[in-house]
Amino acid sequence: MCPNQPSAAVSTYRLLLVDDQPVFLELARAILWGHRGFEIVGEAGSGEQALALLPDANPDVVLLDVEMPGMHGFEAARRLMAAAPGLRVVMVSASPDTEYAMLATAAGALGFLSKKLLSADALAALLA
Repeated sequence: MCPNQPSAAVSTYRLLLVDDQPVFLELARAILWGHRGFEIVGEAGSGEQALALLPDANPDVVLLDVEMPGMHGFEAARRLMAAAPGLRVVMVSASPDTEYAMLATAAGALGFLSKKLLSADALAALLA
């Protein structure tokens, strides 16, 4: 599987949202849905579900929670990127732990966003 790679001609990122908290999934959907440049192609409540959805959803970007039961977000990031080379992962967390940004990068993620600061503009800036 080869994820879509947005270019100058393609201005929309295909997003897979992954979080074990339905409230955050709803919030992220509300923030990003319909925003120019983003198309939500799937939602998952765990790393395992994200891996299962990956082939059919074919996202360019996964917005992935750090703290989830079962497979931790950092492990999920590694597995998702191994399954889909070129996939971009942005980690999110409600925790203000500044170490998460370093750990996200070490796991191969593009970056880290605090859930409190999630916006279409912040996500677009990370992806630029």
